[in-house]
Amino acid sequence: MLGINKIKIGSALLLQVTDIDEFKGLWRGLDRHTTGLQLLGDVADYGANFKQVLGPLEEHLITIDMIRAVNASQLGQNGVSDLKTTPNQLPISHGDKVYGTLDTAEPEQVEPVLRKLCEWTNDTLARRDLHPLLVAAVFAAVFLQLAPFDTGNLRSVRFLILLILLKSGYTYAPYVSLTPIMEGRAEALYGALKANQESLEAGQPDWDVWLAFFLGMLQAQKDILYDRLYAKETELRGLSALSSRIMALFKDHKRLQMKEIIKLTNGRRATIKLRLQELVEGGYLVRHGAGRGTWYALV
Repeated sequence: MLGINKIKIGSALLLQVTDIDEFKGLWRGLDRHTTGLQLLGDVADYGANFKQVLGPLEEHLITIDMIRAVNASQLGQNGVSDLKTTPNQLPISHGDKVYGTLDTAEPEQVEPVLRKLCEWTNDTLARRDLHPLLVAAVFAAVFLQLAPFDTGNLRSVRFLILLILLKSGYTYAPYVSLTPIMEGRAEALYGALKANQESLEAGQPDWDVWLAFFLGMLQAQKDILYDRLYAKETELRGLSALSSRIMALFKDHKRLQMKEIIKLTNGRRATIKLRLQELVEGGYLVRHGAGRGTWYALV
């Protein structure tokens, strides 16, 4: 499809793929990431909620109807969105600044090309004859050049990228949103899409610029999570043994009262009260309620 056989996996591209795959392996293989994730509060909750949305779709093939449902969902609507019936353009912007506007496929081209794109994506992921990160990159580029909906194309493609990653075993992907990363790199996004589009139109497919941008975006995504995990891990190393034991309790409990913490740690009430105060002041825990109804949870 669209000159996929022209993709050249050079040393720079290989390093990007390897970097992302190393983190994928760490996330899946090292227990400290599971433990650390429980201590990240907002990140863990965001990822868990997003995975609940993505989960039902993970085992299903990507189809036009699924994509139409995704677009409607991203726009806060029920049912499915209609494919565009009039020509549109795709503006790439960040805030009030528009970096460029891409020409997109004619309406009559959308359904047949989108159907072919879905079939190619499903077949290639199943056969594993192209790295899944490259499959996601190609899918995203073609999708945005189609811009199959009147609105919400960028929101939809971000969701679908995460779905492809999750289907391919990148289970950390839903925990960090692509939105601020993509918006923060809007100028580079426009340049990469423009270069790819022009090469395809000239009949000389060149995927290098787009793949470098796309994989760089995914590297930034995993770096955010990596930094959060290891920053928290480093902080926890400085805690006392009892404080560390208290924090470990929240791996299996969302909220705990003082009496429960005393029972689970077998610690002295006065000492635990002091440790809890330190953890609250240090930004590790938050105190809720008052008096006997007081309970603690991760920040």
